[in-house]
Amino acid sequence: MKIGFLEIDQDVTLLDVLSLVIAAFMVLFYIMTKSWIYNNILATMLSINAIQMIFLGNFKNGFGMLIALFFYDIFFVFGTDVMLTVAKSIDAPIKILFPTDWSGETGKFSLLGLGDIVIPGIFMAMCLRFDVLKSLNARAVNNLADMGQADEVLSMLKKASYNAPRPYFWGCVIGYILAIIMTVVIMLLFEHGQPALLYLVPACLGSVCINALRLGDFNKLWEFSEDNFVNDDKASKKKDE
Repeated sequence: MKIGFLEIDQDVTLLDVLSLVIAAFMVLFYIMTKSWIYNNILATMLSINAIQMIFLGNFKNGFGMLIALFFYDIFFVFGTDVMLTVAKSIDAPIKILFPTDWSGETGKFSLLGLGDIVIPGIFMAMCLRFDVLKSLNARAVNNLADMGQADEVLSMLKKASYNAPRPYFWGCVIGYILAIIMTVVIMLLFEHGQPALLYLVPACLGSVCINALRLGDFNKLWEFSEDNFVNDDKASKKKDE
């Protein structure tokens, strides 16, 4: 069926209506319970959805975004109290909560903003795609695509996604984990909220740069594009001819 609203015709399916009902129930349950466990469940779901929907396009965008947010996070945590005030005052699943003190009636929590999960997560997802696509025979994929062998192309992609080595992805994940641990340690030592991206950005970018230099992939990584990775092989083939 179609619904006309504000001069916009929108196709609505039964699944859309069911999703709206489920979402409304989840929001109502959150408002009524204010449970930190349920807050973390919703925040985790939002993070996963954002990571799988947002694409950076290439590593140039990724490096630029992370470096810019590195300075942004430092300024708004150490330069002003805006970030900490907003994070503590907004009662919504925009952060992961960790209980630290149950002695009071409400308890005290440490928190990790979703930006500190989603932003590095988007970069990690691009590292994973780079690992998978780098393991493909791009020329063979192009030849199959030109012949209309969509099933064969899909089979190659699935095989690569399962079997491809993942040095960039796992390097970035390990860097993220170590950086988060360092953030918590520094926060406990100085008893002050820390800009997590201060530690996460050097860890994620550093791990990728180290692997790129170690594997000799720096030029290929810097020129990598998620949009035309396979098409780049076509261009290089024509250039060779």
